[in-house]
Amino acid sequence: MRVVLLSDVPKLGRKSEVKNVSPGYAKNFLFPRGLAMVLTSTAVLELEQQDVAKRKQAEKDLIEAEVLGKKLDGLEVEIAMKVSKDGVGYAGVSTQKIAEVLTGLGFKISKSQVKINSPIKKLGEYTVVISLPHNLEAEVKITVVAEPEG
Repeated sequence: MRVVLLSDVPKLGRKSEVKNVSPGYAKNFLFPRGLAMVLTSTAVLELEQQDVAKRKQAEKDLIEAEVLGKKLDGLEVEIAMKVSKDGVGYAGVSTQKIAEVLTGLGFKISKSQVKINSPIKKLGEYTVVISLPHNLEAEVKITVVAEPEG
């Protein structure tokens, strides 16, 4: 019996694949769990439409990621940090703080997208890598300055 998988099935196949299975396996396991449906011309047409929609969405996402990457790449951001008299930061600048600053500037960036080795605890300039969808990356220059006392 030829079926179309509606979701990934271990040891059988991935979503949208057409597979030959025994009628008993299909009727007793795949169909009751909503993992597959019988291959018909309607099902094939539906799968093709879903594939086209997925491709269009992936292309749109790639273009958005490229535009965001171009805007971020080379961006220079200044972040203020409380420091001691020796110039050592009390809290440090973390990925969360960098993400908040970038979000405040209008970029949708989460802390998991910001890549630094360890929290920044000294004043100065640093280059931070921002990971974007589709394996794109952008480099942002962070300048850490002393927070004005007051």
